Amino acid sequence: MFLRVAALACLLSVLHPQPVKTLLDGSAQPCADVKETTSGVPGVHVYAFNAKKIPSIRKSLFVLDTLEWESGDPVAMRAAAAEYDRLLKNVRGARALGYATSNGNGDFEITVPQMDSVLVFGEARMPGEPLYYSSKVVAASGQEEVRVILLMCNEQLL
Repeated sequence: MFLRVAALACLLSVLHPQPVKTLLDGSAQPCADVKETTSGVPGVHVYAFNAKKIPSIRKSLFVLDTLEWESGDPVAMRAAAAEYDRLLKNVRGARALGYATSNGNGDFEITVPQMDSVLVFGEARMPGEPLYYSSKVVAASGQEEVRVILLMCNEQLL
């Protein structure tokens, strides 16, 4: 009986191969106008999510993109700080496809299942910056490797 089950399991694994993976080969880079060296940003926490399954994270990113806090308006700054805290809570509570921390050159690699839309989100603490994050949606289907550049800046720096 055991041999039959083992043979069936082997047959099913051959008939249903593991999903194909895509390597997200990335780099966290400082903004072009504040770049002091050619190296990237080390210590960035990078998460990869199925973009279709994280509406709360996408909503927070949209809110942060639309708030005009860089003008120094205290109300907008408080709203942005509250939304950023909410975003980080949602990021840490969501099921990620993969995670990495950028190395000393700002580089990271995450292997994910192939799918239409992967949200790559990076965040770090930067002295003097209240919000320090970047995100990008990439297609990860039909490709063995996708290059991702996260520009680690905020609207205040642009």
